[in-house]
Order: sequence, then structure tokens, then C-alpha cells
Amino acid sequence: MELFDIVNKKDEVIGTTDKPTSHSTGQLHRVVAVYVLNNEGELYVQVHKKSGGLFDHSVGGHVSKGEDYVTAVVREAEEELGIKQPIPHLSTFYSDEGRLQHMFGLFECVASNDWHFVPNDEVETIIPMRINNVREMMTNEPHRFTPGFINTMKEYCKVKGIR
Repeated sequence: MELFDIVNKKDEVIGTTDKPTSHSTGQLHRVVAVYVLNNEGELYVQVHKKSGGLFDHSVGGHVSKGEDYVTAVVREAEEELGIKQPIPHLSTFYSDEGRLQHMFGLFECVASNDWHFVPNDEVETIIPMRINNVREMMTNEPHRFTPGFINTMKEYCKVKGIR
């Protein structure tokens, strides 16, 4: 079973947990999210299989016990979208998602010109969408998005100065 570090709101490791326990008891643990954009500035939004088709980050995943955010983001980007390029860090922040508590490492990259999405076991579909369209949909139809994606979009807009 994969283990995660339990952290406090200062992102300091205070224990160890596993996914079922952390999600059922609300233990705060680390995750990564990547906003992958194309050259036209569109965000690749993932149709999240495990949530029943909710819209989610381009790439997202858990940070394993003892792993740092950068190592996790490189692993997840390659596993989910086959992306093998530098992915700059934007922010690390606390995200309250009701019963889920995450410390997010938020990253962003523009997909290289030679990258092409290939459906796989982790990701079936991605949809290129304008950020403003995503934000409008989040306002009008929040039930179509994962809570984590809604929270990272707020943080992304804050960091990027998008109003």
C-alpha cells in the first residue's frame, strides 16, 4: 500500500498515512497539480475517470512518503500525459475540500510542440479550454468539477494576477 506523509498547515511532516485512511479521516497530506497549456493559452482539462467524469487538473496525483513535490510532479506528468519537460512551480497552499484535506504543490507548463496526448490507463480524455471559460463554468456549474480543481484554479488566478 502506498504511504503518504501527514503534514500540518505549515507543510511540516508530522506522521505517515495511506490513501484510504487519509481520505476517510481528513488527514492533511501532499498532492501535486499541473496546469498544462497549449501554445494558444488553452488549459488542458482532464476528464477524471475515477470521479465519474468530473473536470480536473491536467495532471494530478499524490506525493509519496519521503518524496518532494518536484519529484512527484515529474512522475505524475509522465504517467498521466507523457510529458517530459521542465514544469515550473507556482505555489504551495492548503486546500480544504470538505472531507479531503490537501497541501497542494501547484505547477504549470506549456506543452512542447512535439507533445501529443495519447489516452492511457490513467487519463482517457483531455479537453483544451480557455481559462475564462473554465472559470465561468466553475461559477455556473461547480458540480462538474473536482473540489481540488476549483481550489487550485482560485490559487492559479491569484498567483497569475487573473481577475
